[in-house]
Amino acid sequence: MSGFHEQNGVLCLDSVPLSDIAKKYGTPAYVYSARVIRDQYDALAGALQKTLPANRQPLLCYACKANSNLGILKLLQSLGSSIEVVSGGELKRALKAGFAPEKIVMEGVGKTEEEILAGLRARVHQFNIESFGELDLINRLAGQEKQLADVVFRLNPDVGGAAYKKISTGSKGDKFGLAPERVLEGFARAQSMEHVRALGIFTHIGSQITETGSFEALFKKIADFVGLLRSKEYEVSRLDIGGGFPIQYQDEDLLDLDSYANAVREHILPLDTEIIMEPGRYLVGNAGVLLTKVLYEKESYGEDFLVVDGAMNDLMRPALYGAWHGIEPVANRDAALHPYNIVGPVCESSDVFAKQRNLPEMKPGDLAVIRTAGAYGVCMASNYNTRPLPPEILVDGDKIALIRARQSYEDLLGADIIPDWLV
Repeated sequence: MSGFHEQNGVLCLDSVPLSDIAKKYGTPAYVYSARVIRDQYDALAGALQKTLPANRQPLLCYACKANSNLGILKLLQSLGSSIEVVSGGELKRALKAGFAPEKIVMEGVGKTEEEILAGLRARVHQFNIESFGELDLINRLAGQEKQLADVVFRLNPDVGGAAYKKISTGSKGDKFGLAPERVLEGFARAQSMEHVRALGIFTHIGSQITETGSFEALFKKIADFVGLLRSKEYEVSRLDIGGGFPIQYQDEDLLDLDSYANAVREHILPLDTEIIMEPGRYLVGNAGVLLTKVLYEKESYGEDFLVVDGAMNDLMRPALYGAWHGIEPVANRDAALHPYNIVGPVCESSDVFAKQRNLPEMKPGDLAVIRTAGAYGVCMASNYNTRPLPPEILVDGDKIALIRARQSYEDLLGADIIPDWLV
């Protein structure tokens, strides 16, 4: 069996009991399934391959920010994925993982001069432009490097669809992108520049979009806008239509990938451009868990608490977004259900993973997993309370690899510098 499943009363990943991983690597720890990532990639690529012509397949650019571990990136690169990066650090990771520069899209609302130079010198596929100041800077730096930089403008189409406001990126008031009239102005400005070539537009309206209708509304706006651009004799040869494909945290509906692919065929394919997509969470989210151990059980004011060794600094989505993550024990999975508040040891009242969650009865020393932690988990983690970052482990069948070691206190303290005048 592949993926996370119960075997002989113990939660396993493929053929490996998670209790064995805890014994070898300790807790808390992130554990990822290579097979789940592979299956997710194949499902999306397969839906597109059977719907779109072979010579019009999209560039599937994995959103590196979802999980940037080099082991994960190398796995995706081996599957044929391209990549989208939003910082100089992510660009370095992409190149080290083996992604060809022509398969790298560089975006981000606040690119620095150093990051733009790094992208130019690597000769990335394109820069997704967020502001005129950025356009001017790329033109100047490309001239300095004696290059012609390919750019597309990020259009804010004022289309909703994201699961909730914190992950909306394409509506009025969001910090991302430019209003249509400003994109038109951007194309006009680019025409007068010697070292940039405006080739199209980029849109991304948010994450966890479950309805094809939200994408269709976006695609129709894109088609209309492309028509407007072409009526003014601007070149539109690339369309980056973003991502936003959902995964299941609780009981959310999932996107019908065939329906989505049909919408791309109906609305985007006739525009006769290169097509770029940016799946992130979809590829890695359900592939990971945070493996943790119960430290203490306590009762207060009639409520029972399980204090686990994982904390908000390890997985901050519940504290940051109020996000829901499934939680379940590794063993004793058929014990009587009991309502618990599952909390971490960090000194913040927001260090709570769940309140009044019905779980099989647990005791100190028992192992639990926090599900759907493969995206925006360790990549958003911090050292708050001087807590070392957890290790990351990749499992593929009976193969187990440590893809990042647990951070040590020496790593943490060694980065600090006491001024000479205080010694």
